[in-house]
Amino acid sequence: MTRAEIIAGVLHHPVLDRPVLGRELRERLVQGLGAGSTAAEWTATVPQLADALDTALTVHDVITAAASAGTVAAGHALVIQYQGADLVGVCQCGRPVGRVRPGAALDALAVPWERHISPAHARASA
Repeated sequence: MTRAEIIAGVLHHPVLDRPVLGRELRERLVQGLGAGSTAAEWTATVPQLADALDTALTVHDVITAAASAGTVAAGHALVIQYQGADLVGVCQCGRPVGRVRPGAALDALAVPWERHISPAHARASA
């Protein structure tokens, strides 16, 4: 995935993990419109959108570095991020892995991800 594709993805569906701060209310608001719609799917301040872009690009850079070092299969790194009060796991390929509360064992995310990337699972789903 290119950096431009990551930015486009965030612009279409940003993960906004924090509420608007009082001082940001004077900032411009950015609204994401649904395809062929005039209704806003999300609203964010410019700093919130910048945070979402920074997070997405940082995750991409870490995964790219890990893949080039040979520590993960290309396209199948387990990505764990905060979303609200939960930790959400997703495979780099986009497959959702699960959601846990902070403090819970990460096995609840790692085990389904390992099943997803295992050769036996790949043969069974082919």
